[in-house]
Amino acid sequence: MPDIHPHDELLDLAYPYALDALTDAERKAVEHMLAHADEETAAAFRATVRDVAETLVDLTAVDAVPAPPNVEAALLRAIGVPEKPARNRLRWLAVAAAIVAAIALGAGIAVVRNDSGAPGLTAQQVLTHEDTRSASAAVAGGGTMTVSTSRELGAATVAFDAVPATPPDRTYQMWLIGPDGNPRSAGVLATLPTGNAPMLVRTDNADKVAMSIEPAGGSPAPTDARVIAPLG
Repeated sequence: MPDIHPHDELLDLAYPYALDALTDAERKAVEHMLAHADEETAAAFRATVRDVAETLVDLTAVDAVPAPPNVEAALLRAIGVPEKPARNRLRWLAVAAAIVAAIALGAGIAVVRNDSGAPGLTAQQVLTHEDTRSASAAVAGGGTMTVSTSRELGAATVAFDAVPATPPDRTYQMWLIGPDGNPRSAGVLATLPTGNAPMLVRTDNADKVAMSIEPAGGSPAPTDARVIAPLG
């Protein structure tokens, strides 16, 4: 079997990248590949990430239905991801992530993995959890961002009010910022989540959330921060 071209591998990895299914080292490796990819491949990668992100925004609305228990873990076991050699792990993970995304599209479910290993989580659960705390911040250029965080659930919801749309060649992108100050992409937003349909994000060890305006398809790092707000 011929070797897989690295740019083909990059396009496959757009799925786990968008679903936040990579370790920090794997994410950095993908972003390195993206930085050295040709313009057409990079644009295709960003388009896939954007499409998956848009789907996740739709699926993580307040009235989203939780995923069937252990659906992602079962798929990963079924295709043997844990047993694959290290070099092949990313490619098998890409396949698994694409399957998970396809199931989510067909079933209308919201899947969020967190440190406790909960099989599924909805925005409504985060909003109504007993330890959830909410905070709002003004967005440069107009409008506000409201973040509701549950440290026990390891997740937060993000919603915007009266924030203007971006130009056609630009897009909003969300970021999670940890104690080390390094931002990690939380998704590219073709449309902004609202109070009636908030975005659901896994917070991990992040203590801040930010939004920036980036070129269409997103960027590996924020270039134009519009708002930064604390988590919890």
